[in-house]
Amino acid sequence: MTAALALDNSETTLGPRVEATPYGPGKGLPVFITPRDARLRDDQDAALAWLAEQREALEALITDVGGIVLRGFPFPDTAAFNRVIEPFPDVPFGYSGGATTRGQIAGRAFEATRAPQDFRIMLHQEMAYLPNFPSRLAFFCAHAPAAGGETIIADVRRFEAAVDPAFVRTVHERGVKYVRNFRSPDWTPPHPTLVPLHKTWRDAFFTDDPRKAEADCLAMGLEFEWTVNGSLSVIYAASGFTNHPREGREIWFNHIASQTMSDYNYGADRIALFREHYGDHTPWSYQTFFADGGRIPLEDVEGLYPILEEVTVAFPWRAGDVMILDNIYSFHGRNAFTGTRDVQVALLG
Repeated sequence: MTAALALDNSETTLGPRVEATPYGPGKGLPVFITPRDARLRDDQDAALAWLAEQREALEALITDVGGIVLRGFPFPDTAAFNRVIEPFPDVPFGYSGGATTRGQIAGRAFEATRAPQDFRIMLHQEMAYLPNFPSRLAFFCAHAPAAGGETIIADVRRFEAAVDPAFVRTVHERGVKYVRNFRSPDWTPPHPTLVPLHKTWRDAFFTDDPRKAEADCLAMGLEFEWTVNGSLSVIYAASGFTNHPREGREIWFNHIASQTMSDYNYGADRIALFREHYGDHTPWSYQTFFADGGRIPLEDVEGLYPILEEVTVAFPWRAGDVMILDNIYSFHGRNAFTGTRDVQVALLG
């Protein structure tokens, strides 16, 4: 369904108390929903009651378009954000085994990824490198940065339609294998730039006990291997696609672009530091292969980047915004920024 048609439906089903506006530069993604009714602007209980009443219509809109932004509602803080996401189910295992470092704030709200401010986080679908992943993501802007820092998003359907069909077929036939390495809490990379780019297994599994980390890997269906410097490598092979839980459509679902460590998505200077200090003797943070163990040609990976750029949407955050994304049909990432940025995230089943 097109964004325009989804918006026509939303105007009918969401009623006269709100205005639904598609984001023009994003070809409809996201749809901004703003209150016309003063009670929805000023009364948090009334706003939450309206969300509950419109749950099915909002779910359909999120699927059709890929995501919505609630703007101008009385959701000023983390407590309000937790009330918004309360009706959504949890994700099995939460963020255990997740790729990046982030801390819990309160309730189900986590920090956004603790990547350096000058680092652009590549578009990706959350936790596609694990057997259990969220079907929805919620973001809350507590404080917008001075410049940049947009949570970039994109429609996976538009992306997949533009990818070389031969590469899509190859991924479909061969699948994807992720080898992610978590360094020991007792080992620090030899260059400070690499420290935030190589997460510890303690931060990945929220434990100081290596046996607990192993048990969590087994419970999640991951292979694991203890390797040099006391680091833990986790291995998972997937098809590279998944079926949408609402529509059943098979769709691209992998981290080939984001977890192939290249000059494009890490920066030439950072990759040069990995080569200098890690070389072939220390496991890098990520290695991504075909599921049969074969190398994914770098030229095929690099062919994805211009398509991602073409479909990227970057709207400026406003304090109090709540964005809910379909994690199957939408990519997300983050632009570099200056100033203080407080964007929180929750994983929704």
